[in-house]
Amino acid sequence: MQDAKPKFIFTCQECGKCCDREVAIYLSDIERWSKDGTIYQVFPNLTVSGESAPSSLHLEREDGKCKMLDPEANKCKIYDNRPLSCRAYPLRHDGTGFLLRDEECPGLNKGEMSRENLEEIRKDAIQEHDAEVHTAVVLPTIQALLLSDMAKKSEEAYSKLTDEEKAKLEEILKKEK
Repeated sequence: MQDAKPKFIFTCQECGKCCDREVAIYLSDIERWSKDGTIYQVFPNLTVSGESAPSSLHLEREDGKCKMLDPEANKCKIYDNRPLSCRAYPLRHDGTGFLLRDEECPGLNKGEMSRENLEEIRKDAIQEHDAEVHTAVVLPTIQALLLSDMAKKSEEAYSKLTDEEKAKLEEILKKEK
């Protein structure tokens, strides 16, 4: 009996459409990049969001595209070390099953899907889900610790200012409002 055609067929078309979205970054991405040196290329483009909701990390965007996309070559500058959310694209895992992240992806239903490629993208989607859960739990605590430390250091620095310096600072802060 011949294998049935897989439900999920995907061959990247290198169109850059996947770079039009907000690219999620997880602590496991940062750990990997810290070990291989990619962090120096990525760090200036990382942003934290989520003041009222849980904090999350993303790559900054410019003109609607991820800043890691080289617009001239239409290729990712860190392709070999791209984030988990990019490795799994357009597939995602919700903890119980696989879903399409982008039903309009031009690579869907194009080319052949080998068992190895399917297993790889599924593995990446599961890893992304696990990393997302881990980051959602740990990141707010890290953020709170860093903010607390910054507040303490700011208080210490402020206490060392002269009255004249404090008055100048107050004037500057009033202008910012």
